[in-house]
Amino acid sequence: MYSRFMYTATVIFLTLFGTSALYAQMTASQVLNNMLETHERGIQNIDDYTVVTDMYTAQYKKTYVDGRPVFKSRVQVRGMEQFDGQAASSSTMGHSELFDDNIFRYLKQSARYEGTETIDGIRTHVLFVADLEPIAEPGETDHPKNAYLYVDADKWVMSKMKFDVEVEMEPGQKQMMQPVIRFLDYRSVEGMLLPFKTVMELGDMDAAISPEEREEAREAMAEMKRELEQMPEQQRQMVENMMRPQLEQYEKMLEGDAFEIVIEVQEVQVNTGLSDDLFN
Repeated sequence: MYSRFMYTATVIFLTLFGTSALYAQMTASQVLNNMLETHERGIQNIDDYTVVTDMYTAQYKKTYVDGRPVFKSRVQVRGMEQFDGQAASSSTMGHSELFDDNIFRYLKQSARYEGTETIDGIRTHVLFVADLEPIAEPGETDHPKNAYLYVDADKWVMSKMKFDVEVEMEPGQKQMMQPVIRFLDYRSVEGMLLPFKTVMELGDMDAAISPEEREEAREAMAEMKRELEQMPEQQRQMVENMMRPQLEQYEKMLEGDAFEIVIEVQEVQVNTGLSDDLFN
């Protein structure tokens, strides 16, 4: 009798209030721990991997810090000749620098649980970080102030990040901007969940770029196109193939009041034997 009553009461409760009530006792630390545990299970059999996108190629090599698996990385932007070792990070989550050791610990201490929200049809846990200054890169002209993090409540991966960032446009001139990053189309690669589509959005470009700067950029783009037209056919095609995604995104930025970059994964290579020497 008691169990039947409890079952009926649970059904009525969930019908009236939805599953969000089940998350009432969730904490930011629990959400982040679930993310990390899910990721570390996924990378148990992965020593290295390479992500090839339409804009860059990133290589990751597993190492261990205090007994925990982390990935060193290096990035080669499309059109550049070499990988940039200075772009490396020891990211525990591979695709997101928010989760290197120092930042991950700071998030666990500082993030506040804000409930749930549906993003792109996905139920997410919402975390708010009020102060990002302690983990900002020294010397950067962009200063992230705070962030909302949206974590998939089923897969325990990042679905969306939204920031308030203070950008120094010129010495003494600062502008607040609100970039948004969405991670879409997660797929399992040898057990590791990776987003095969990343969308970075930056609205209100009129606030960031003056009419004079926009016109100068248009003139520079027109000059670049004229130079491309004068190149030999084979050379022109090679340059266009390498730079097409960047040029298309740049043109969209110049013609609209919002800037959107879409990065799509073309290939993921796992356990190819990348040498540690590449990351030193």
